[in-house]
Amino acid sequence: MTRLHGETNVAIGRNDPCLCGSGKKHKKCCGKNEAETLLVQQHNQSLQAVLQDFFETHPRPSEQKRLLDWKNKTEDYLVPLYGEDKAGGIIGDVYFFSKHVEIWNDFIDRKLQKESRPQLRLVLESWKNPVFLGGEILSIADYQAEMRDLLSGTAYELDVNESFPVEAGNIALGFYLPDPRKGSRFLMALNSVTAAVDVNPETVQKLKDMHKSSDAQTIQEFYRQNAIAIYQMFSSGLRSVQQTPAEVLAAVQELEQFLIGQDLKSDDLIEAYYHFLEGVTEVPPLSTGGAVYFGIRRGLLKLDWPLEQVAAVFETEETGIAEFAERLADFYDSALAGQEKEASYAFEVGTNPKANELQNWQLFMHLKNAAISSETALKRQMEYYHEKPYEPKSPSEKAQLLAYELFAKDAPEDYQEVQRFDPHLADGFLLAASAETDPTAQKTLLEKAAASSKAHFEQEMEIPWLYIGNRPYLRALFLLGIHYWQQANYEQAFTEFKNLLQLNPGDHQGARYLAAASLIALGRLEEAESLIAHYEDEYSDNAFYSWFKWLIQRKRNVHSKTAQDLFLKAVEQNPYVKKQIDKRPAALPYPKKGVLTPRSPEEAQLIWTFLAPSLL
Repeated sequence: MTRLHGETNVAIGRNDPCLCGSGKKHKKCCGKNEAETLLVQQHNQSLQAVLQDFFETHPRPSEQKRLLDWKNKTEDYLVPLYGEDKAGGIIGDVYFFSKHVEIWNDFIDRKLQKESRPQLRLVLESWKNPVFLGGEILSIADYQAEMRDLLSGTAYELDVNESFPVEAGNIALGFYLPDPRKGSRFLMALNSVTAAVDVNPETVQKLKDMHKSSDAQTIQEFYRQNAIAIYQMFSSGLRSVQQTPAEVLAAVQELEQFLIGQDLKSDDLIEAYYHFLEGVTEVPPLSTGGAVYFGIRRGLLKLDWPLEQVAAVFETEETGIAEFAERLADFYDSALAGQEKEASYAFEVGTNPKANELQNWQLFMHLKNAAISSETALKRQMEYYHEKPYEPKSPSEKAQLLAYELFAKDAPEDYQEVQRFDPHLADGFLLAASAETDPTAQKTLLEKAAASSKAHFEQEMEIPWLYIGNRPYLRALFLLGIHYWQQANYEQAFTEFKNLLQLNPGDHQGARYLAAASLIALGRLEEAESLIAHYEDEYSDNAFYSWFKWLIQRKRNVHSKTAQDLFLKAVEQNPYVKKQIDKRPAALPYPKKGVLTPRSPEEAQLIWTFLAPSLL
């Protein structure tokens, strides 16, 4: 299954909760980008759950014999070309989405009977009879691809991300599901979609000739009748590690292991090195050192080694390293430097307000008392005020604006300026707590912040986080839990995080990770497993939960095969954590702010912060 795209436009009903964070109905308030994105993400999770439910419950016992017969007839054609796993996905998708599509359609009908949300009903209705396409990727911009079907010439749009990493010029074959929320021609790729590279023009022409000579009444009918044959035709251009020489894979792995050992990460360098080696007849023994030196010179690596040091570390001569680095630089400039980069997933962490909270607060303050007569008027107001600074009208508003500015500048020591305007502002207490070094005094300030903001907390909001006025209270509880965590009072820390998750189950702050880590530190392993199972998403958070699962099993039986297997899986999700576990450094405090990417040294440091109490 593919991961659904995360950001899109969604139509909000006039009586739906307003997305601006005010808690009012949309017709009485305004929409805003952050709430819209969060709502879409929740819808995406619901749609992903539909896909997951189908693949987990099918084939049913009554369908297994027919599917097995189909598999026996087709796997000999596909497994040698695509490998067992990919071929299995293709065979299953062709069976359920084409040969016996009535199984899928009946499943969608049952989901529709239970679904009342208009937007999700619209999407589910469009999911019947998934389309098969052989599409050429024309261009990629802003992580979206434009694709043109080879037979109909119809253009479509698709998200490009870690689960669908195509490049311009690829041919993408497989089944797609529409997403009418984003447009009439926006599609999402399913499990069977395969990117073929360097496709011979004769293969494309052969497809077109097959279609012209067929008896099929429609293009979709032709695709469905010939899906297996089409996969065979385009397999020669398949992007597959099976076609990559072993020495190339070994060289790339050597470079990655060097980066891991140095706590460095550079996807650009790995990609350039891999594609360069694909075109050489023999991998020279000095290539990894040359790649590192190229990365240093181009600023792809935060390493200030001179050529002499690189040569010494890789035990090879300087001239060869320098020459290889030059060849790699020429390749990078000519073949890769101008290409659109594939989408990279990143997530925001920290105790400070989110990066866009100030802008959202200002938009809310501009519009909270505005008289808006229509949605058109609302859009005009939002466009006008979107990036327009808000001029505070009261001392309390001045204090809140100043607090946001101090958080952004990381200047909590100036908290008295905030308290001069409003001595009871929750964020003023939080800034003061951040500047305080005495744990007892810090705890008192955090409790004052929680008490001050609790009076303004609107619990009846469907999604409490979306109401801007709720943020200070949720922020205060989060910081109070972290205070107990850093004092090694894991029992009280878990109590605070549990309370926070009950108030805001969507957990937009990351309290679930600290709650799970607290339970593990307390030895309450079954509760930790239950919490992980509740929040785990197979398409994100993999490294955090993989390392948690290993730690739980380690506490039960450090020498068990299960613990060893989970350790290897966790290392694959983020190998940088292994170095932290081997060296056992003091864990860093939970960050005030930051943006992390998966499988990075920075992510590993945060994971170690969660693991350390159970290992030190």
